[in-house]
Amino acid sequence: MAAPGQRQSSSISENDVGLRGRLEQFGLATVLTFLDLERRSGEILVVAGDRLGRVNRAAIYELLSWERGRFAFTQADLSSAPDEIGAPTALLLVEAARRADEAAAPAG
Repeated sequence: MAAPGQRQSSSISENDVGLRGRLEQFGLATVLTFLDLERRSGEILVVAGDRLGRVNRAAIYELLSWERGRFAFTQADLSSAPDEIGAPTALLLVEAARRADEAAAPAG
């Protein structure tokens, strides 16, 4: 599955996108929390400059650190698809916050 990297053939300008916005207005953590509360399933793409990421376990922590860019969520029935993340949203967000705190802490 696509981790953050160069743009691929997927595009945020697809017509079937159900929710889209700018990370400057609603961070990815807020979007994930909203979708979790609404019990929505589907795919989230995030674009920042020439980087494109798709939310999955390999990419989630880097994507959560992006402060600028655009996101698009397309709702889909994924009940028969394998769980690519394998962790509750709240746990992912707590782990992302811990990693950000560690990265910001002075070395010493």
